Amino acid sequence: MSQTSYFIPFIFLLILTGCFGPSEDNLGHNLVAILPEDNVYQILTKASMVAPSERQLNWQKYELTAFVHFTINTFTDKEWGDGTEDPAWFYPTALDAKQWARVCKEAGMKLMIVTAKHHDGFCLWPTEQTDHSVKSSPWKDGQGDVVGEAAEACRGQGMKFGIYLSPWDRHEPTYGTETYNEFFKAQLRELLTRYGDVAEVWFDGANGEGPNGKRQVYDWEGYFRLIRELQPEAVIAIMGPDVRWVGTESGYGRQTEWSVVPVKNMDQGQIADASQKNVLIKPEINAMEDDLGSREKILDATALAWYPSEVDVSIRPGWFYHASQDEQVKSPEKLFDIYFSSVGRNSVLLLNIPPDRRGLIHENDISSLRGFRNLLDHTFSDNLASNASILPDVNTNVKRSSDLYDNLIETSWASKASQDTSILELKLDGEKTFDVLMLQENIRAGQRIEKFAFDILKNGTWETVARGTTVGYKRLLRLPRTTAERVRIVIESARMNPTIGEVGLFLRPPDVQVTPPGGVFVDSLEVLLTSSDPEATLYYTLDGSIPDKTSPRFTGPLVLRETADLKAVAISTDGKKGWHQRVYFTGSKYGITFDFPPSSKYNGGGSLGLIDGRKASRAYDDGLWTGFEAWDMIATIDLGRETAIQNIASRFLKDMDRWIFLPTDVIYETSDDGIRFTEMEHLKGHVPQEGDTEIQIQVYQASSQPIMARYIRVRAKNTGVCPDWHPGAGQKAWLFVDEITIQ
Repeated sequence: MSQTSYFIPFIFLLILTGCFGPSEDNLGHNLVAILPEDNVYQILTKASMVAPSERQLNWQKYELTAFVHFTINTFTDKEWGDGTEDPAWFYPTALDAKQWARVCKEAGMKLMIVTAKHHDGFCLWPTEQTDHSVKSSPWKDGQGDVVGEAAEACRGQGMKFGIYLSPWDRHEPTYGTETYNEFFKAQLRELLTRYGDVAEVWFDGANGEGPNGKRQVYDWEGYFRLIRELQPEAVIAIMGPDVRWVGTESGYGRQTEWSVVPVKNMDQGQIADASQKNVLIKPEINAMEDDLGSREKILDATALAWYPSEVDVSIRPGWFYHASQDEQVKSPEKLFDIYFSSVGRNSVLLLNIPPDRRGLIHENDISSLRGFRNLLDHTFSDNLASNASILPDVNTNVKRSSDLYDNLIETSWASKASQDTSILELKLDGEKTFDVLMLQENIRAGQRIEKFAFDILKNGTWETVARGTTVGYKRLLRLPRTTAERVRIVIESARMNPTIGEVGLFLRPPDVQVTPPGGVFVDSLEVLLTSSDPEATLYYTLDGSIPDKTSPRFTGPLVLRETADLKAVAISTDGKKGWHQRVYFTGSKYGITFDFPPSSKYNGGGSLGLIDGRKASRAYDDGLWTGFEAWDMIATIDLGRETAIQNIASRFLKDMDRWIFLPTDVIYETSDDGIRFTEMEHLKGHVPQEGDTEIQIQVYQASSQPIMARYIRVRAKNTGVCPDWHPGAGQKAWLFVDEITIQ
């Protein structure tokens, strides 16, 4: 049921260039050879010495970056175009790249990457290589340049600028031939010479058929040489030598994320060449493995390389804007969780924010980003470990305590111990309450920590609060709400003496949990508000307005008797205000039961989702569709009393690429007692046809003279199994239904 990934994920190219050897821009060696005679200790020592190049280190410090997916797909309502689109369809009515950059900057992003060309081949700059570009569109009479406006907007905000250029081109007729590689390099040259400094060039591995039915053999070596020549400070990401894909588009990195990964298909001669010359070699890395760099993984490598992780995710279900997803923007709390699980797991977060058909970032996206920024600011603005004192230990090199909270990883604490337990103990500036731990290694000296624990001194005894594995550039752990004056980081395992550049203790703003978390109810519903901060005061509204201290104060269960747009907020005793939580409750006059239960994954938001008044979009995973796998839908609605019924309608989804078929029959029945039913109308449904890829919502409506009844039964017959011609032939078919309306 999942959407096709936009990467070819299984084999990734790690291209090792001369930057891995000694050079002026190198902070350390980011390629180290493993010799056949090296023992375990020697391999671990070498692993601890692998360090980022300067371009890799600068990139890592961005932490939070933006992806801007915008092209002709925005106007065709597709994720992937096929290259046959008319450039005339590209017509944003109010495009403002300055707004993009401003929104991204306000959200805390330091770099913005623009999709100069996606798989459809339509170019957002007036390229000289093809007419399939903005110069053939009516936007600005063919004189527009989206890439140029975006680059200028980034400079205006003091942000870095990056480009995405799809190697797969479904429009270009030379695709699949050697000529295309020259075409692609000519486009790269335009982008890398017209728009000033480029900080990141982003390639995915998509390699499908072109208009001639052929696939392209990409000249990766030539592409990378050109980038190094024209933009030597740019990192080349995903299919390039500097940055790798984390292996998922969920926004969540590994719990154990190593920037040092093994290289297994290089011999010693190739490693020597890579260290001394501009030689391009392509080891194979499976970015989807759970373990990329553990001791077990690195012991049989021929070399070790610094190859850090980038986590990409969209703020919406899709990568391009779709109006149907306006209500599916990730919440501030979800983005906050993603931040902890990406930046907080030794990765850089690349968050996609797609502009709409106006050429503007949508208001819903902006609202969520502002809430996300609020959570970050209120969490990390006050490091409670500031002014802490390092307590001396015989196994450590004690330096200035302030080195641990000066926002510089290069000024660091180092342990004298090598691969043994070492302890960094801190005495805080008084008793502090916190629930977030931040650790950063001085990765200029390598990534070394394999396992650690965080302890607090409680009643004279050390108590472990949390444990973690790798640290790298940054590790964030959410803790139980904890109060202490003395804390310690216990390094339980390291490849060499660890160097800790920064330590932070923070307190998240008070949150609000709403129970139940929205949904539909009949008659009345009791709602509870709670917070992780037991001393916080909770305020709420029921009309969708933002609550503050003047709003009603929560003192006990709320009893809802009608539809409510509830917003709640928690304010701590020191005045720290969390981001408001918004939850919809829909009061229903009816009850509903199913003969066969719907899928637990696609349950329409609950048992009353079919009669809650909210209509689902064409996106099967928008949370409002109720799905039945291979089973018929038989739903009985209790109106509560005998009622005059004249019209009944139900909505179904067709998306056969995802095995979702319209019903073959829809039957409406009525009853006085819920036992004996009389057919009101029998509607013939849909016969699936080969080649029908249209995503469609179909409404089946029955009308008659008013009928008095208390119960209504809707029976929709499932196709059962996918037809012989379907890719899922013989497998279970799905029936997706949303809203049943009764008049």
